Amino acid sequence: METSPFFFSIEPFMLLCPLCDSPSQFYARDRRRSFHQCCHCQLVFADPATHVDRDEEKRLYETHENDPHDPHYRDFLNRLWQPLNTICQRLDYQTALDFGSGPGPTLHLMMQESGIDANHYDPIYSPDETVLSESYDVVTCTEVIEHFYYPQREFIQLRRLVKPGGTLATMTKPYVSADVFPNWHYKNDLTHVSFFTDQTYRYIAQRFGFNVDRVSDQVTFFRCVKSC
Repeated sequence: METSPFFFSIEPFMLLCPLCDSPSQFYARDRRRSFHQCCHCQLVFADPATHVDRDEEKRLYETHENDPHDPHYRDFLNRLWQPLNTICQRLDYQTALDFGSGPGPTLHLMMQESGIDANHYDPIYSPDETVLSESYDVVTCTEVIEHFYYPQREFIQLRRLVKPGGTLATMTKPYVSADVFPNWHYKNDLTHVSFFTDQTYRYIAQRFGFNVDRVSDQVTFFRCVKSC
């Protein structure tokens, strides 16, 4: 029987974690990819040998329907924006960046509608890097961090974008256990390569100078402490 070119018949060798550089161990596999889990920060990540190239990544992104005028898409983004807006009002946040805004930038418009000076950036669809030279009260990543091939590098950049006292707000699907993972629909998207556990969030907070708040199973806020 013909198999996928990404089928693994044996467990792959140990890989270093792309977030903290620690050793990992085999975690799970499906017919296309194998996945490892870091022995230190507990990040689950896809074998880098199975990462798609930028052209295929863009093609897969364009199968998503992200329309700024779609009320259902706005409802989806409100899972993050509603609790974040409360914080913005309480702390008088004035500036924001939606990082990884995708083919239908929407969240920055919702923030603008609430009176925040919001911009957006995406390496494929909105690649104006001048916005990365500033720092912001709020940086949002909705359905973004699971796409990070190099999460250490990305979180270093995100930390630089957040002002002291500011908030990095993320939304991604919650981690599932190894026995469920091979049949989990969320990891079937080949652009989804990094999956975050509670321990991973704690590591990120400690490593990059944040206080972490799990708002819901999908939404996590990182508050940049004043001294970082």
